Amino acid sequence: MFKLIYDKTLDNTIFTKLHLTPVVEDYYKINGLSFCVADGVTRDNIKGEAVIYPETKEEAEYWVATYPNPSGAFDSAKIVCDTFISEIAKYAENEISEKTIMTVAKQCNKALKPLNANRKIDYLKEDYYCCEGVGGKIVGNYLYCFSLGDCHITLLDENYNIVFTTINNHKQFEDFLNNIYSKNHEFNWDNPKYRVMVRKDYRNNPSKKYEGKDISFGAFSGEDTAEYYINTYKVDLSNVKYICAYSDGCEPFFENQTSIGNLIENLDSLKNTGKERTLIVYQNV
Repeated sequence: MFKLIYDKTLDNTIFTKLHLTPVVEDYYKINGLSFCVADGVTRDNIKGEAVIYPETKEEAEYWVATYPNPSGAFDSAKIVCDTFISEIAKYAENEISEKTIMTVAKQCNKALKPLNANRKIDYLKEDYYCCEGVGGKIVGNYLYCFSLGDCHITLLDENYNIVFTTINNHKQFEDFLNNIYSKNHEFNWDNPKYRVMVRKDYRNNPSKKYEGKDISFGAFSGEDTAEYYINTYKVDLSNVKYICAYSDGCEPFFENQTSIGNLIENLDSLKNTGKERTLIVYQNV
């Protein structure tokens, strides 16, 4: 049987070291063997500037002073997690399937419609309040789960080999941007027109293709088109020792077998370095 052994959200380490309190945009919720992690999409600051992750005291202080507080991105993450946990609880174990998970994940997206209703979206200071997310439920010897964007669920065997990991559909956009678009066009994230381009033309826009392949990416926003990017899974847990659900801030810890082993053997080490990050771990005991 699987038992929860770790669940925590941690701030960017630089804020912790400087005793600063940034706006938190990760959120997670757990109910027994059901779980959900969501990561609010970083917004422009109140001056309409692109936000960079701080590396100095001055940058960290400026970040805290100018980042929207409260942030609607956090609200979106909380709504998605709360909705998933409350809605999946309405189903008996024998009713859980990939279809059920898809239904509930779509409900999570629809739950964001009121958050963004009656807002004048400019894709800069007034971008959609949106988030990435993963969620699942352990039923017997299977995990039924969903993913959208660059949050992850990764399953490990007893030797910390990756047995399964969810799809990151941000990668298809990043590959296109870095390897194709940027070779033929100027691209500068600090320039507002490129942030508008990414958020308006490539996010939640399934019509964007290159040589017949998807090059867009998704985020829970309440837009109907976001549902195109939801992936669902039924995964056999026979050879699985650990179930890990996490936001993208934990990606460096899952780069290879060594880094994974170092983390799992000392989960408290997660607090030592990194940007904002959330991790949930279940162990087969």
